[in-house]
Amino acid sequence: MRVVCAWCGAVLVEGEGQVSHGICGACSELFERAYLRALRERARRQRRGARPRAGAPLPGFEAALAGRGACPGRGITSAGVR
Repeated sequence: MRVVCAWCGAVLVEGEGQVSHGICGACSELFERAYLRALRERARRQRRGARPRAGAPLPGFEAALAGRGACPGRGITSAGVR
């Protein structure tokens, strides 16, 4: 089975037949940093009394998907992966 990164398309495990998806280390780090940054911002807003929006998407991923990060292993920005 061949395994590729679902975000940048890098081949993680070569194989024959079916394709499965995972996440490469570079993309994982990109999204983890964005997520943690968004959590810190959310905590900061809550301390100031601002309320988070109901039904808001998972924090941090909008910035990463808007091209503010890149997968250095493939030289592809996450905006091009959409």
